[in-house]
Amino acid sequence: MNDSEIAPGWRIDEAARARSIAEHDIEAVRDDPALIRITAFAAALCDAPTALVSIVEERRQTFLARTGLDQSETPRETSFCQFAMIGNDIMVVPDATADTRFADNPLVTGEPGIRFYAGAPIVASDGTPLGSLCVIDTRPREGLTPLQRQGLLVLAADVMQRLDRNRQFRAA
Repeated sequence: MNDSEIAPGWRIDEAARARSIAEHDIEAVRDDPALIRITAFAAALCDAPTALVSIVEERRQTFLARTGLDQSETPRETSFCQFAMIGNDIMVVPDATADTRFADNPLVTGEPGIRFYAGAPIVASDGTPLGSLCVIDTRPREGLTPLQRQGLLVLAADVMQRLDRNRQFRAA
């Protein structure tokens, strides 16, 4: 697959994304303590039981760090983050059961019972969307406070800086 359509009229060059993900060597930072601290803080800041650093690959989304979830990956077709990564701001889904994109999603209809989702895009310096830093709740919510929004964006930028440092270290 060379490209995919995430949203109407929005195409992503999957080959370019795969190259960028490979350059960032995500396996080297999987379960990195600094990333786990970021997800733990994001969950606490947003008063959410779950927070993830999600990298959306061609067929799966892999969680480099997670708080409140045992799974280390899910299939891409169930990914909320594939939508969040293409935005310029945080994507908020107040109630996934009422959102036509997600109402029939197995992560909504089954475990873990996602209702609320907020994801800040993680985007490489060349503009390639890689994934998101997201918080998830099992109850619907109105949204995030301004401080929570600011914090999630700052933390997502920190995740990208850490991924960039890992890429630069590999290149040296």
